[in-house]
Amino acid sequence: MKRSALLASLVVLAPNAAAHAQAPKDNFIIKVTSKAPDAIVAAMKSYSEQKKWLYLGDSKIKQGEITLVKICIPEIGQRLWPVGLHLSAMLPCGNIGIYKKGTDTEISMLHPRYMQLLAPHPATEAAGAAALPLFGDMLDAATK
Repeated sequence: MKRSALLASLVVLAPNAAAHAQAPKDNFIIKVTSKAPDAIVAAMKSYSEQKKWLYLGDSKIKQGEITLVKICIPEIGQRLWPVGLHLSAMLPCGNIGIYKKGTDTEISMLHPRYMQLLAPHPATEAAGAAALPLFGDMLDAATK
């Protein structure tokens, strides 16, 4: 097989292999609650402030239909910096979307494992594993 044909087959196979390795839905944590979106945002802000996390803010998009929230956990970030300061772009932050779905409110959060998917390294894997229960506790508290 010619080198160019081999490279072309690898380009075609690589995305398919990645897609089979992990379904897109596995990269999100979804919670459903009867609480109003604004109440969820307020609860997350209060929770993050009590924990001394960084509440980076919230913004309404899509004519106010979706609220985006970003909350970072500094102690988890410290686990990443030895790998490289470029990882600051993906600090272990809760990247969260809050929106109405029927009569309920749905909260969608990017699973902390995204860090390992974007920058494979033992430190990013450990940071994601450490962040997951912390964010899980926050989501549980906000939806009660």
